[in-house]
Amino acid sequence: MDGTLEIETAPGVMLLVLRGEHDLSTQPRLRATIDEAIAAGMSIVIDLSEIEFIDSTVLAAILHGQRRATDGDGDREQGLAVVASPGARFVARMLSLVHIEDHVAVHLSRDSAVVSLQRAGGRMGQAVGAET
Repeated sequence: MDGTLEIETAPGVMLLVLRGEHDLSTQPRLRATIDEAIAAGMSIVIDLSEIEFIDSTVLAAILHGQRRATDGDGDREQGLAVVASPGARFVARMLSLVHIEDHVAVHLSRDSAVVSLQRAGGRMGQAVGAET
């Protein structure tokens, strides 16, 4: 199954829902969408809970987005968070292997990620282990 990217919005936050398989072929659209959200002044939640496969190019796009959202030193009023549900074992394993949680807040639910970014005024929310 090819990967799809759906866009939803909440106040101040663009939610990118990825489904299926994502790799080098889908990475350019993800990166462009992240860049568009940042240019529009939105924080970003990337929901990976329905991913079947993800490769390093997609992880690199997420890290690029985090750097752009925080301007490298946290100066911007934007943030980026990732959702990885416990059922998405492959994705959770990939994220763990690259220690993405050292750079990007990882949440167990969309609601938790959105609320965290909204409460923080867009700055990278602290990862949580339970839904809020």
